Amino acid sequence: MQENKITIKFPSKCLVYPDIDLSANPDQVQIRTFKGRDEKLIAEISNENFEKKFSTVLKGVLTGIDPMQLTIGDRLYLVIWETINSYSKIFSVDYECEHCWQKSVYDIDLTKLETVELPDNFKEPYELKLPISGDLVKVRLLRVSDMLNINELGKAGQSVWLYRYALTLVNDKTVWENVEYLEDLSTKDLMVIRAFHSKFEHGLKMESKYECPKCGGVGIMPVPFRLEMLLPFGKKLERYTGESI
Repeated sequence: MQENKITIKFPSKCLVYPDIDLSANPDQVQIRTFKGRDEKLIAEISNENFEKKFSTVLKGVLTGIDPMQLTIGDRLYLVIWETINSYSKIFSVDYECEHCWQKSVYDIDLTKLETVELPDNFKEPYELKLPISGDLVKVRLLRVSDMLNINELGKAGQSVWLYRYALTLVNDKTVWENVEYLEDLSTKDLMVIRAFHSKFEHGLKMESKYECPKCGGVGIMPVPFRLEMLLPFGKKLERYTGESI
């Protein structure tokens, strides 16, 4: 059966993928919606194995890029893209009103989530000058492959706080040498490295406006990632299928 794939545009604009030149080939990266064989793999996903299992799913639906090299922001964008296009753009969220504290169910239109892109002039590695040590360090954004390493270390009972930042230092040192380097940094220097990752967060802003049906209060609520976005079941499944049954 022919695979119907469409071109996908990442929030990173592919600025961090040296093997992708959209000016030469704007259709290099393409994706398709889920099929039964993908859902079979998705059914095996849990919070504990998400990083590894979902990467396997992406290898089956995505062409033009290795899913392991995706930034975390681009990967989240693909999760929501598949939710919208493979199942439904509407996702229900339970939330407690910040004004009257009454819990209600809100239907979120995922297509209305704000996309946060990297600036056009962003380049990796990104150079930072640390204010206390005066060191010049080069850093990059976290990738899916990094998250796999971080999770494995965490499962082994080790601290991943500095390890996650050590992975993103671009130099000729090993990751553990970079961990030792970060251990000796002042917290003011470390704060600059952490701020880099905060400043260049991209993907989708997982929050939505709401109006409380009880008191009429308005506010902003988080739209948390849930595994059922990738495999709806129960009441959500019934709503998605509507009158088809």
